[in-house]
Amino acid sequence: MMKDFECTQELYAREVLREKGLKSTTQRLAVVHVLHTSGKSLSVGEIHDGVKEMLGAAGLATIYRTLEMFEDLGIVKRLHFPDGGHGYAFSQGEHVHHMVCVDCREVFDFPECPVESFDYASVERQGFRVKDHFIQLFGQCGKCAEAA
Repeated sequence: MMKDFECTQELYAREVLREKGLKSTTQRLAVVHVLHTSGKSLSVGEIHDGVKEMLGAAGLATIYRTLEMFEDLGIVKRLHFPDGGHGYAFSQGEHVHHMVCVDCREVFDFPECPVESFDYASVERQGFRVKDHFIQLFGQCGKCAEAA
């Protein structure tokens, strides 16, 4: 059975779910907990394993549905990797870009959005309306670079 935990991420997830009329189920909160405690991006399989370890059982389809819903709600971000795979990291709905270590998969936030100074008028003149954007940089974190 999952122990009670209170963290900013859980409180944020509970609030978003409540605002949308959705339940804060044990499995949903376990997904938040697994992502929060990892400190890095995790694959669906790793999240599934972490939730199973906490709860004793968890359906893989439930994990996929939860992650899809959380992504739509801004609770998690899907991170794409150069090898074509992807992982998930906790987000609090804020506009953040990421730097991802290709060795340990730790996720670091950009200190500011490098696209804020972009001239959106130039693309709008072509009839294109920008809805959103994301930037991910891939490389080695300082810890992994030192170990190499």
